[in-house]
This record gives sequence, structure tokens and C-alpha cells, in this order.
Amino acid sequence: MRESSESKVRYNPGNLGDLLKHGWLVEIVRFLRRLKGGEPLHYADTFCGFAEYDVGDEVARRIRDRFHVLTFRRLQETFLARGKYAGSVTLARLAAEGNLRASIFDSNPEALASFHSGEAEILEIRSGCDILDSKEPYDLIFLDPYDDIRDVAQLVLAKSAARHRLSSVLIFFPVKTEAQRGVLTTAVDRLGVNCQLGFVMNPGSLQDGRYHFATVFLPGSSLNLGAVLGLFGELNIVTARVNALAAGP
Repeated sequence: MRESSESKVRYNPGNLGDLLKHGWLVEIVRFLRRLKGGEPLHYADTFCGFAEYDVGDEVARRIRDRFHVLTFRRLQETFLARGKYAGSVTLARLAAEGNLRASIFDSNPEALASFHSGEAEILEIRSGCDILDSKEPYDLIFLDPYDDIRDVAQLVLAKSAARHRLSSVLIFFPVKTEAQRGVLTTAVDRLGVNCQLGFVMNPGSLQDGRYHFATVFLPGSSLNLGAVLGLFGELNIVTARVNALAAGP
């Protein structure tokens, strides 16, 4: 696995948004893997970023000492020990215990080059959100745009909801204001499908940047509702523990 440099990415790895979205991702992949049994989990990550990132000692200590999401912390431990932070595709593979068939895309060719040949299928698409127009029945699609996508958030949500018979979808939204949070909440409420929404209000530390963070999970309609409600409870725990970090020591 090749390594990336912090100077080649546009955010600080291991920030509150990472802990929210990747904490959710780990719990969702583990849940879907249990349902699939021995079959590989078909996973699409179209803003995949790098396989791993450089991370500072302060961030590593915060995750180790204060982020009490045990599976996520265990999966990151070997990376943190050598000053790294595992990216989403790497985390998904670990959470699936290697039983993952990954399809990836990123507009940055250096990000794609951080994965070994054969480690993942490179999708021939022009934009990460193009995956929502695919008819391929992925077990999970993860959308993690680098920048604020509030102008197209409602379209992305609508397309994700329309895919719920084919795929579960996890989306990360950075938002700037409380008003944008309200718009996103209203848009989710109008989807008319079963889904889970999580927010982390960011105090604005240098490490965590200027955005607040939201995640939306739309489970595939074929999943057992009772089991999904149990997963929602686990996702709520992750959100609460990220918010506890945001609130300070």
C-alpha cells in the first residue's frame, strides 16, 4: 500500500467529520457483512481519496484516548501507531474482514494510484455522483465529496432514495450554517424512505476546520427493518461520541 502526504489533500485527516463518516461506515459495513454471510460485499466508493493519510500525534491521541467507538479505534490502531490514518476503502476492507469487492473512483489520479493494482476496480465515470445513475446493485455506495455540495444536496438525496431497491447509500455532507442544516433535515424528511441522519456541530478548531458535518444513511429496501433499526441505534452512538469530542474534554 502506497502512502500519501498531507500536502496532497485538502483537509486534515482524522478530523471530526472523518470520525463521524468513517465511524458510521465501519458499523454499516460490519452490519452488511453479517447479512451477506460468506459472500463478498460489493462496495462502491466514488470519492475514495487515498488508501491512507499522514496524521499528527495530537489527532492520534484524541482517537486513542477519547473516541470510544471500539471497533473503529481497533481498526485504526496499527495505522495510528505509525503516524497514519486509514482511508475509507481501507477501513471498509478491514471492517469486512477482507471479504470486500471494491469499485472506486476519484478525480485525483494520485489518490487512485495509492491503491495496489487489483486491489479495487477503477470505475469509468466522469464524476463521483454518476454512480447514482448506475443500474449495478451494490451492497453499499459511499459518497464523500471533498467540498460543500449543498447546491446539489437535494438532487443527490433524491437519486439515492430512488436507488433503495438496488443499494444502500451512505452520504457525507459538510454544511456551513444552522440554516443549511435545517434545509438538509427538511430534504431528508421529504424523501419518503427509511433513513438515518446524524449531525456534528463543529466548534471550529484548527484541526477540524470551518464546516459542520452531516451523514445520511439510506438502507436498501430489501434489508430487514428490525435489524436496520438496531443498526440505527449503533449509528446514533457513534454520532453522540463524536459530538462529545466536539464539546471538548
